Amino acid sequence: MDFSEYYVAYFDVLGYKDAFKKSEDISAQLIKSIGSSIVLMKAILSIINTPPDEPIEKNPEIEYKIFSDNFLICYKGTTDSLSAIPLVYFLRLIASIQRVFFEGFQLIVRGGITKGPLYLTKEFVGGKALIDAVELESSAVYPRIVVDDCILNELNSFKTQNDLFKSFIDASCLDLLVKDTDDKVSLNYIMSYDAWIMYPKNESQLKQVESFEELEKNVREGRQSKPIYNPESLKTIYAILKKHKKFVEEKVNEFSQSSNDVKEETKRLKILKKYLWLVSFHNKICDHELYRMSELKINLKSEFNEQTLAFDVSVG
Repeated sequence: MDFSEYYVAYFDVLGYKDAFKKSEDISAQLIKSIGSSIVLMKAILSIINTPPDEPIEKNPEIEYKIFSDNFLICYKGTTDSLSAIPLVYFLRLIASIQRVFFEGFQLIVRGGITKGPLYLTKEFVGGKALIDAVELESSAVYPRIVVDDCILNELNSFKTQNDLFKSFIDASCLDLLVKDTDDKVSLNYIMSYDAWIMYPKNESQLKQVESFEELEKNVREGRQSKPIYNPESLKTIYAILKKHKKFVEEKVNEFSQSSNDVKEETKRLKILKKYLWLVSFHNKICDHELYRMSELKINLKSEFNEQTLAFDVSVG
């Protein structure tokens, strides 16, 4: 049994069972969405991992397995000096899938991403990486995909290699990673996959360099510009945040009224807690230095209910 090093993302779709009861087609639609995202990811990584002047032949090893509302996506990373690039794109892929679940199906997820030894075949999957990813999912508590410290440490180590890598990692992580009050770092799914022009021709053109040779020459001559955030992406972010605001507000209001039934109240508070966390996450993204869309923030209100002796929460 041969184990290999994999980046592993494991997540659980919250509210999937209720959604499935409403529409049995949702499973097929989710799988199709994931498949399309991974095809795009493979195409991008094939180009990145192929040396100049060599034909693009081999697709990166990205595998996924789905069981009910549990999703496992694995990427067999490379070990060369450029491995930081596919790692970042893998993280952005997972965030994009998380975003697709919200945008297309109004579903939120909870999970984790780590790296470690994994044994993976068509029939079987197991290993420390899977165990660690499942534990991360359990400890995430809220609807977020937590990034393991080993991934963060790897990203930081890439930044020490050279200034080009540092600028690439800093830019990529700026709109991708969010640190919470419990110090856990999770993915920002309200982001645009291709928002960054990572290697711009110059500071006035929103165009990438056209070849490795051009990039190497610019770096050698000290003319390579730092990554640029495409302002056109802000239109997409605004639309997502607006939709996200409506979704979260509706969910908070749905579970806002307290109950005298102990069993129902316990269930309600458990669900409400997740959506109150989403309020905090949403407002944090609205205040993000790249976006600054405070007009889309959610305002919480609370009112004491004398019948249930508890506070009812609402938005407005």
